[in-house]
Amino acid sequence: MEWQFDELASMTYPLYSRAVLGDLCPDPVTPLTATVGVGAELGPAWANVYAQTGLRPLPEGTAALRHLPVAMFGGYLYLNTSLLRLFGINASGADPMAFAQQYLGERRDVPRQRDERPSLDTTAESLQSWTQAALSGAADRQEHARAGRRLAELRATRPKLADCSAEDLVARLRSVRGELRESLRLFTQAELATAVTNDLLTRISEDAGHPGGAGALLAGRGGAVTDPVERLWRLARQVTESGKLGQLFDRGLGSLASELDAARNGDLGRLRGGLLALLAEHGHVGPAEWELSGQTWATDSRLLLGQLDVLRRASAEGDQADPATRSLQRADRGTESVALIRRSLSASPVAAQRFEETWGAAGRWLLARRRIRQIASALHHEQRLAARELGRRQVASGLLDDVDQIFMLLEAELDEFAADPVNLAETLHMRAYDYHAIATYQPPFVTVGQPPPVVRWPKGSTAKALAGRRALTGTGAAHGAVTGPATVPRSPGTPGRLRTGDVLVVGSGGPCWLPLLPVAAAVVVDAGAPLSEVAVACRDLAIPCVVATVDATTRIGQGATVEVDGFSGTVRLAGRESATPGSRNAHPPSDGRSPTDGQLGGTAPIRARQPHRNPA
Repeated sequence: MEWQFDELASMTYPLYSRAVLGDLCPDPVTPLTATVGVGAELGPAWANVYAQTGLRPLPEGTAALRHLPVAMFGGYLYLNTSLLRLFGINASGADPMAFAQQYLGERRDVPRQRDERPSLDTTAESLQSWTQAALSGAADRQEHARAGRRLAELRATRPKLADCSAEDLVARLRSVRGELRESLRLFTQAELATAVTNDLLTRISEDAGHPGGAGALLAGRGGAVTDPVERLWRLARQVTESGKLGQLFDRGLGSLASELDAARNGDLGRLRGGLLALLAEHGHVGPAEWELSGQTWATDSRLLLGQLDVLRRASAEGDQADPATRSLQRADRGTESVALIRRSLSASPVAAQRFEETWGAAGRWLLARRRIRQIASALHHEQRLAARELGRRQVASGLLDDVDQIFMLLEAELDEFAADPVNLAETLHMRAYDYHAIATYQPPFVTVGQPPPVVRWPKGSTAKALAGRRALTGTGAAHGAVTGPATVPRSPGTPGRLRTGDVLVVGSGGPCWLPLLPVAAAVVVDAGAPLSEVAVACRDLAIPCVVATVDATTRIGQGATVEVDGFSGTVRLAGRESATPGSRNAHPPSDGRSPTDGQLGGTAPIRARQPHRNPA
């Protein structure tokens, strides 16, 4: 089984991974995303930034441009990690394994051999010049500001989509592409600059006699409590303080959504106004922000209300989960770590100056990367809204079964579909069938060379037994040790009975999980890396975090009591007994079945991955 956009792996640079891309595009890429969205623009963006650094000349031809930095296997986007390692060696002088570890962590499926160092068509001066520019970052801040202004203009000039013709909707979808291309170029620059400055900061702290990475030095500087997390928390407090709103939430989110639509006055009207203001800025937030067919807060309000429900229950217990308070406490600890390094370097003015320059740059790039990622997601959302309106009309006419089938179109077919959609209806139905079939398979996180055919990948719902092992090993991404009951939500919009003090176990380290972090005592991630959004936010909020566990979501049972060690990167079962109903932190079984002996305790496993279109 092959998706029509699949490519061949590079023989020269054979190591590919889902790093970076898996957090924002966790599902197979639909044809529309592949030809008019990030699937069409991300490869050129990485190729351009590598050309700017001097690491590799810009490949000739569109196919070559996409092939080297980003490839598609089984419908999934993969980043060429061989090039990341090569970049780290030459741009910052890092050990190739150490630099790539920021993306790959300590996963068992990552090959441990070091890459060979092929000859490069560049000079050391060119790479050092780029690195120095990353340490200053002045020009990039101006470009990021311009990208933000352009996004604001696009939002302000968005037409009333329901009144647009099909041709106008197609034009709107295409018109965003240039801005998306520019934002992705800035994102790849910020991604590499973040990795370089973090790696440099880690080595400076090690040379100063304080190993442990850059995480402690940058605690509180990653922007974890900026919009939308802090605003969502304030809305949660608003719900907690209103008895009427609390009763509405207790009755269920379905009836709440319908009442919100009609509300104009009172507590419910004020909540509606706050939610609309939040959606105006952050309606793009969702489990798959860089996949056009992905649901978001704006397209499915249950995603937003589900997270708000978790936070309002946490706020009712007090301020211990308040993200602003937790971030300030963590920032104080980060200040102490910085003071320690400064004292250690006080005898060497040159080293001290280098530390200050690198520490400042690393913090700036963490925030810049987050801002430009949000801009790219918001631009993609403008495309999403236009495409969904086009699909909604054909569902109403009976031509399509589901709005999502519109994303089976190719960019080259948009004009034909707008003029006479009947001719392509059967094609879209067949592509949707193939797409959903591919989405049931679990892609390998890492592949050396061409991966095996999709039909040889494990099914996404296939659970693997622990075979007697009592611990999972990953990468410690945020220090600390916690013991608590596990919550394994199927999606960020269905967080279930997540309570303050629970261990949140998730599949990816994407930004869609950030609103739930203030409630969690610790976080465990299947994929992710020390530089993923969740890992950075956990360091900001002083939440222990272990990433790159590979399969924690299938091996940790719902409600099982687990010990999370963010220092060693291990997750252990605290006892063989699963949580029992009625206890303070008990969680109901996910499907009513008995505990599986091969799991890390608890009930039958949650699926490792589900297509975002079919949330549980």
